[in-house]
Amino acid sequence: MEGRLSKRKVGPKGLCDLPKVTHQADPSPRAWERPQGRLLGRARQPLVQLPPWSLQELELVESLLKSRPEEPEGCWEARSTGAGGPRGNSGRQERSRLPWEDTATIEEDTSKLTALRLRLDESQKVLLKEREDKLALSRNIEKLEGELSQWKIKYEELSKTKQEMLKQLSILKEAHQDELGRMSEDLEDELGARSSMDRKMAELRGEMERLQAENAAEWGRRERLETEKLGLERENKKLRVQVGDLEEALARRRRQTASALDCDLRASQAALFEKNKELADLKHVHGKLKKQFQEKVAELAHANRRVEQHEAEVKKLRLRVEELKKELAQAEDELDEAHNQARKLQRSLDEQTEQSENLQVQLEHLQSRLRRQQQNAPLFGKIRSARFGTEEAGDGASDLDEDEDLQIQVA
Repeated sequence: MEGRLSKRKVGPKGLCDLPKVTHQADPSPRAWERPQGRLLGRARQPLVQLPPWSLQELELVESLLKSRPEEPEGCWEARSTGAGGPRGNSGRQERSRLPWEDTATIEEDTSKLTALRLRLDESQKVLLKEREDKLALSRNIEKLEGELSQWKIKYEELSKTKQEMLKQLSILKEAHQDELGRMSEDLEDELGARSSMDRKMAELRGEMERLQAENAAEWGRRERLETEKLGLERENKKLRVQVGDLEEALARRRRQTASALDCDLRASQAALFEKNKELADLKHVHGKLKKQFQEKVAELAHANRRVEQHEAEVKKLRLRVEELKKELAQAEDELDEAHNQARKLQRSLDEQTEQSENLQVQLEHLQSRLRRQQQNAPLFGKIRSARFGTEEAGDGASDLDEDEDLQIQVA
């Protein structure tokens, strides 16, 4: 009895150590499936479930260990009390055979226990690795959620900038259309003014040609009157010469004889009277011609003044035409500049549209990436459930709610 008890008590692999080991490696499902806390975000730790064959072995060992500690004292006492019976020899043989059987069973139990300890260590390592993987996955999910929120903010900013650019572009288009309309109206007004100026210039040219023709006619009449004046002056000189000759002849006749002179004087006086009468008529005609000449000279001066005025007006009109030409050239330059500005605006609009298209392509790429991640999320959940099994009823419902909240946040 003492030998058997010593074998049971002594040694690190005895039965006395087995209850402690079974207490440390409790194979109950709640001990293995108890959640180890929550990770970052709303993700939970994966539930680790040992394979069915390891749980069965643990239950078997637990049942063996629970049944064997109750056995030794009473069993050995009963066997010791029955040592003096009639079957003493058979009892001694059984007692001599029992220690070897006990040692064999103890060694077998200890080997199984060491194997179970190794499997327990491996399962703990697997559990730690799965926890680390779950933590990394939760961090990756949080990182992706942060990136998704940043991309959403960028998309909203880009959409706002796009709307602002479209508004500015519409405003610029309206301003450009108004400017073009105003410039076209100004150009039409300038063209109308230019056509009216051309008509006025044509009228002034016709008037100037008419005045030049009248001036030429006046010059012809003036020359004709001057020639007539010269002819009358020559005739007057001739008459004066004749009067002088007649006076000399009259004086000679007076000196010859008085009687003859009286008759001749009377005849000469009559002739002189006639000549004086003719001279008076000629003087009267000369005065009329002189008066007509002065009138024609005044008309010619007035015509010259009108011609000078028309020439001054023509010069003013020419200067105005030159100014209008310069203004027209300036308006054409401004119109060309406006066309160039419109082309620049069109190019900037094309660049903005190209940038918006590139941003749209990037946004579609990000959306497709998010859809792929959302499609891969259920597969990851299925793999996780296949590997680690199900949790308790309350914890499973909370995990489903958290997964739904996570999917809603990602969407």
